[in-house]
Amino acid sequence: MFGPLRSPASALASSFMAAIARTLLFTVLLASLLTGSVQAQVPPTDTRPSDGLLTADELQKVVNAQVRRDADAVMGNLDADDAAVRARAAFALASVQDSSAVPLLLDRLVDDPSPQVRADAAFALGQMPGDVPAEPLFRALDDTAPEVRRLAIEALGKTGTEENLRRMVEQDLAGTLEATLALSVARFGLRGIHDSLAVDRLVGLLTETDDPTVRQNAAYYFGRMESSTPWQHRAGDVRSELTTSAPGDPAAMHLIRAVGRLDDPADDPLLFDALRAATDWRARVSAATALAPRTDRPTVVAALTESLNDSIPHVAITAAEVLSHATIAPSQSGALITWVEAHPDRWRVVGRLLQCIARSSDDPVGRPFVQGIVRRYASQRSAVAHAAALPALAYLKTDRISPALTAAARSDDPRAAAAALSAIADRWERRHAGADRLSPARVSRYFEPLAAGVFRGDVATINAAAPALADSSFATQGATGILTSTLEQLSTPDDLEGMTAILRALGEVPGSDAATAALREQLQHEHPVIRATAATSLANHTGTEVPVDDETVDTRPIDWSAAEPLGRHPRLILETNRGRVVIEMDVEQAPQTVTTLTSLAHEGAYDGVPFHRVVPNFVVQGGDVARYDGWGGPGFTIRSEFTRIPYQRGTAGIASAGKDTEGSQFFITHSMQPHLDGRYTAFGRVVEGMDVVDRLLPDDSILSTQVVEDDER
Repeated sequence: MFGPLRSPASALASSFMAAIARTLLFTVLLASLLTGSVQAQVPPTDTRPSDGLLTADELQKVVNAQVRRDADAVMGNLDADDAAVRARAAFALASVQDSSAVPLLLDRLVDDPSPQVRADAAFALGQMPGDVPAEPLFRALDDTAPEVRRLAIEALGKTGTEENLRRMVEQDLAGTLEATLALSVARFGLRGIHDSLAVDRLVGLLTETDDPTVRQNAAYYFGRMESSTPWQHRAGDVRSELTTSAPGDPAAMHLIRAVGRLDDPADDPLLFDALRAATDWRARVSAATALAPRTDRPTVVAALTESLNDSIPHVAITAAEVLSHATIAPSQSGALITWVEAHPDRWRVVGRLLQCIARSSDDPVGRPFVQGIVRRYASQRSAVAHAAALPALAYLKTDRISPALTAAARSDDPRAAAAALSAIADRWERRHAGADRLSPARVSRYFEPLAAGVFRGDVATINAAAPALADSSFATQGATGILTSTLEQLSTPDDLEGMTAILRALGEVPGSDAATAALREQLQHEHPVIRATAATSLANHTGTEVPVDDETVDTRPIDWSAAEPLGRHPRLILETNRGRVVIEMDVEQAPQTVTTLTSLAHEGAYDGVPFHRVVPNFVVQGGDVARYDGWGGPGFTIRSEFTRIPYQRGTAGIASAGKDTEGSQFFITHSMQPHLDGRYTAFGRVVEGMDVVDRLLPDDSILSTQVVEDDER
């Protein structure tokens, strides 16, 4: 039971002593890191005990039913005599996610003699849509198996109510369960459920615990919530914890974001110190992000400008990203121009800075400078650099669309074309949503490139242009016809994201019978994501919920003869232009995913493929084996396989456009990302080369891949 809060005096004394202890602890850790005796934090190797899946026919039958999404067949195995089969069936239901399984899973959680079955049942209950009774999960908190207790706490965070949250934090959950409790409170918060007592419990974990994982998980709540309102009554404690945190404290990156959300100008110096001096580059990225709402102050702009010279490119890129959304004084914009002139080839930073320069510089200075850099990148024939610079043209102080934008919108390279179309759509939304509606000539100037971008039929250009065509100003130009006729030419899986973009746009077209008819037709599409998107968009027109069939599409069966030689933990070796990265995969938890990635690697499909997306302190993403720009895949889709591998630093996951739309694209996390747990397939973790992952930047590439079988299978 969590006891009463301490008095301010005793709290201050205890906090001071705890800070000293943490400083000693992290000094030791830092020394160990410098001597190479401590490795980067990675998830545990075995997050689910082996059940011998690769050689067990009965277990493979359960997985085959899971892949077919045959819920009845999977549930039938919950009563099997073999505990391994029952456990595998419960684990499979976490991916199938059929709510009719909830009563059976509750029975397994409460009554099954096997702790593995009870653990998998708890995990699956946390993945179920709809209501899950909380009482059996609370009973599981007294289970003799620690893993059952841990997964029950996690499930409560994913499914519980406000009443459940308060009851949970009143439990006596000491030791290793404190870290799980802290994340569970955050999972409640991510669903909009908060409680003052829960906040107090998290502050207690921060101030009274020296365990770095517990502190990090507790701090995650404060840094992740979009608003500080739920924890405003403990804002002083959060600020104090950041002030007294030791160098390298993993909680710091989250506390920095939290203090930023307090939006108190008095905190600026604290954030400046973190931006300049935090030893962990991820904390410096957090500081730059935390300063985003404060760029109306010259001192903030100066600090961000200084960080453009940070030794870690991720920090400079983040500082530039924050500045890209700001309008600053012309004198400070001049400092950015000077920086760009000194670093013209750092396009990942320059492209973002150009947006701020276009917004902020006096026109005789800003316009020719921005246009000159865009021309330079275009002449260098680097589509990625050109695409990075093009958005700035939308912010030029002129009444006309830049000819460079309309020309780039017709580029043969979809990366440049999509960037130009996004800029045109953005300019329409920001500068011409009023006056241009009254001028048919100006409406046409926007409509023509946007319509051509959709009619081109390319998924990237469709996503850039389709949302804008939903504007009522384009109705008389034939926008709805362009959208519906293009939709008819597309097909899944390659055009899935283009189709959903058009369906969402049609849902925003006001009063259109043609749009309504097109949406109704797509309710019968074979792909569930298309049906679901059409139903949501149609509801915008009808004002009522539209029922939709949840039947899924076929997928490739698992080749068990190819899976068995891999062993449980084969390693995917990525040779990149920055160095080697080794991912230890888990075949038993994600068999279809791992066998698919292995097959693609054996074919050489990943060789030369870039990392098209890098978000500092979030993920690096690559694996687009078809287009290289992030809009492509292998030409087929596989199932979502929700595993018990947590999204910690170095976790490898599969990108998707919705459940069961996975393909070849994968990502690796820079830091803990528990909001991804149970939403994206996690198939392994980096065991070598996390420092290489930290160095990867957009358009770096995989040179070659290799899969090494697990010798201990």
